[in-house]
Amino acid sequence: MDTQPTGPWRIAPDVVLVPMIEPAAAGYAHIDSMVITGREPVIVDTGAAEHRERWTEDVFAVVEPRDVRWIFLSHDDPDHAGNLEVALEMCPAATLVTGSPPRPGRGFAPPPGRTRRIADDESFDAGDRRLTAVRPPLYDAPATRGLYDDRSGVYWAADCFGAEVPVATADAGELPLEDYLKAVRAFGAGLSPWHRWLDPRIFGRHVDRLAAMEIIAIASAHGPTATGDRVAGVIGAVRGLAGAPDPG
Repeated sequence: MDTQPTGPWRIAPDVVLVPMIEPAAAGYAHIDSMVITGREPVIVDTGAAEHRERWTEDVFAVVEPRDVRWIFLSHDDPDHAGNLEVALEMCPAATLVTGSPPRPGRGFAPPPGRTRRIADDESFDAGDRRLTAVRPPLYDAPATRGLYDDRSGVYWAADCFGAEVPVATADAGELPLEDYLKAVRAFGAGLSPWHRWLDPRIFGRHVDRLAAMEIIAIASAHGPTATGDRVAGVIGAVRGLAGAPDPG
């Protein structure tokens, strides 16, 4: 499918979303990545191989390949790791940071000595900021890690907080609030169908951790970015899925 002509969007002074938006059954779907343009630049997820030409063009319009010091991989699904090999080749000074290296059979093994494992709640320094792996509330791959940037207040949520929406936009603020939150709930229910068996009290404590963080934007690989008061809105939408039937 053809991606829509939505270019990189600076969601914080030193954080740029790299959206790939394409037509889908319910409107438009995202396969996004992100770049942190700090003292030690970070590429966050690497998109899908089918978007390789545009992905490399957009990412390296934001940052020079030789300047990239870190590539953070939330998990090894093909729509997150599709351009990992290319990114590592183009960015010789970059270290891969991930919860679990790509599994055998995924077609790629990171170069020896260039991979750093990161556990949930573990942090690493990227020059002028501290980046912390924070598992999102919902996910479909066990090794999934989100990423919180303490300097910008941006949280990368991997698959969580995604939404298929009727408008090809990277900004959730351009969508009617209730329609957007309904789409977030529908996506979350499909992503993690086990939400129906969650104890709302236990799950709520997990979500509380995210709600207590100083987040100015939640960027998802599969939906528009939530900023401002929409941050609390999407966290509440996901919280409400615990123990609930699939949204109608």
